[in-house]
Amino acid sequence: MRTKLILMALLCGSAIFNLKAQESSDSASVAAATALGSMVKENVDRLNHIGIPINYDVFAATFTQVLKGEDTGMTPDQANEYMSRLFYEAQAARMKADTVSVASQKEFIAKMAAQEGAVTFPSGVVLIVETEGEGPMPTADDTVLVSYSGRLSDGTVFDDTYGQAVEFPVSGLIPGFTEGLEHMHPGGTYRLIIPADQGYGTHGAGPIPGNAALDFTVTLEGIETAQAM
Repeated sequence: MRTKLILMALLCGSAIFNLKAQESSDSASVAAATALGSMVKENVDRLNHIGIPINYDVFAATFTQVLKGEDTGMTPDQANEYMSRLFYEAQAARMKADTVSVASQKEFIAKMAAQEGAVTFPSGVVLIVETEGEGPMPTADDTVLVSYSGRLSDGTVFDDTYGQAVEFPVSGLIPGFTEGLEHMHPGGTYRLIIPADQGYGTHGAGPIPGNAALDFTVTLEGIETAQAM
């Protein structure tokens, strides 16, 4: 009888150990799938966001095939090559969508250049005095303190520093802004219209589309004259 009880205890203990081992294995699997799956989902969502459509059901089924070592119809090299092409096409599509027409920007610049008191420089940059300042104009070697608001031709504001002036080296800005500053007097407020080729060109930058003319209102708060060497 004693031998049977000991055997039953050993059998029960073995069953409990196997059950705990199974539970531990299942928990690890759930944890790994949750952690890795969340990263995979984030990347798949990003693909959809940039214009590469992913069918979640097909993705999940194919992903399972890969985990099981089954043939998906593509080798890893073929898959990488295909995805690289999709990335290139999506990027080209975004650049095209983020580009404004050259004709519309020329029309906007011409309209601004026709305003009373507007001065158009050989570069195509247009300067309009709203409030004239006093004193010497900055040079390329100077650093200036400015407040400005930047808009696109449709009035969309992409940057605004009014209320918190910023300091810039005159020569460290886009060409059109540098040229405009060199024709401003401290304390003055000016309208500065910058063609794309004097701004961010055909590719744009951030919220600024390719080919976009820039419309700035600039107040030259002060000039920090460069120190002689």
